[in-house]
Amino acid sequence: MTFHPAQWLSGEKLPEADDALTSFIEFVESHYGIEPYPAQLDAFMELAAGSNVIMATPTGSGKSLVAYAALCLNPIVNPGTRSYYTAPIKALVSEKFFSLGEELGHENVGMITGDSTINPDAPVICCTAEILANVALRNPGPNASVGAVVMDEFHYYGDPERGWAWQVPLLTLPNTQFLLMSATLGDTSHISKLLEDR
Repeated sequence: MTFHPAQWLSGEKLPEADDALTSFIEFVESHYGIEPYPAQLDAFMELAAGSNVIMATPTGSGKSLVAYAALCLNPIVNPGTRSYYTAPIKALVSEKFFSLGEELGHENVGMITGDSTINPDAPVICCTAEILANVALRNPGPNASVGAVVMDEFHYYGDPERGWAWQVPLLTLPNTQFLLMSATLGDTSHISKLLEDR
């Protein structure tokens, strides 16, 4: 049987983080036929070490592959938890749900938008930022079962009307690992400090 990092989502027979990192990079090179960019490799290493990562890089710079790594590595780095992929609008959530289902297996990916709920017990949940904020408010603190969160379009953090939904998880989930992604984020020093101070 050919190795695929989605196998880790079962939570069984998990490798050590260093071995998982090596296996993931080898998988990317063989499956996709690409060599990861230096920024991607740095992000992979930080994720495997359990660190938070901010990817403020241009469109087309490989943020999606880093998100994929965060979701696949979560069972190893944060055992017994679920990972969440957030997007700002339902159409993007739906798009990501279907694309991740193709990559990780449809049984491993769920979606919660407020309008629909599909496979809500899956190890990976695609949802709007508001859904995750509500999850964080219902079960805050260090014992929350939210292991890793990928926040796409994180520049919404500063939005006067919707920014709260990106801020609440950062403030209420101190043990959660975050991957914050945006092509238009600008200065990230404030956000880096916020992540360090949690």
